[in-house]
Amino acid sequence: MGRIALVTDSTSDIRKSVAQDKGIIIIPLTVHFGDESYLDGVEIDSKEFFRKLRAASVMPKTSQPSPADFIRVYESLLTDYDHIFSIHISTKMSGTLQSASIAANTIGSSKIEVIDSENVSLGLGLIVMAAAEAIDKGLSVEDIRKVVEHAKANYGLYFTLDTLEYLQKNGRIGKATAFIGSLLSVKPILTVRNGEIDAVERVRGASRVYPRILELMHEAIPEGQEIDLIVLHADDEPRGEQWLADVKSRFNVRNSWLVECGPIVGTHAGPGTMSVAWRPVSELLK
Repeated sequence: MGRIALVTDSTSDIRKSVAQDKGIIIIPLTVHFGDESYLDGVEIDSKEFFRKLRAASVMPKTSQPSPADFIRVYESLLTDYDHIFSIHISTKMSGTLQSASIAANTIGSSKIEVIDSENVSLGLGLIVMAAAEAIDKGLSVEDIRKVVEHAKANYGLYFTLDTLEYLQKNGRIGKATAFIGSLLSVKPILTVRNGEIDAVERVRGASRVYPRILELMHEAIPEGQEIDLIVLHADDEPRGEQWLADVKSRFNVRNSWLVECGPIVGTHAGPGTMSVAWRPVSELLK
């Protein structure tokens, strides 16, 4: 079997060290603060981004990679690889996948497989990490595709925001519009369904959000089921570490990662965002 490459974009919020270790190629989106533009994860990291965000007088904006960006990556990979899986943020949230598809069609190679994750951030990251493990295990293209589809169809994700202001102003609030105008004491629990942000429920009091997320996880995860887990924080690593340790103590976690919300996702979610996502382990990966 030939060599298989794996490409994603920076909205996956996969740590650089993990991407390098797993051979994952990350194509950056761009964040704009007025006239200043930065490649996500290349020219600006999460810590610098949130520092600038808190001080900014105008809301930052984001932009997708161009087809030319993907063409350069794909053409380079095709000299050494026999197949490319390119897995990206939901088309309902970004035009990134459209750029990838244009690039693949321009090159005209059947070796490039562009996949809509129908997810974002750690949800996308879970799918990409499953694909990376499948490639590392030497699975066939067909079986890697099955692992990706399993991860897409069998995941759980909950997140909470300090404010809906960023999602609302950037137009990414999806079906969570019902939460706009909620009382300050009411905090949202949100998820990603069918490729867009969706509301789960309101919780009165910030201190009750995490316990309620745990309850929802216990309802969704059969007792003893083996899962892979990602916890994400936005400029609050101590709380991220606390969530990760606590969730690992309550469930049968095989692999786990703590990630920091990157500049692109951070533009829309804002500081203080916390999220947990998991997926059952595919039989092909056991």
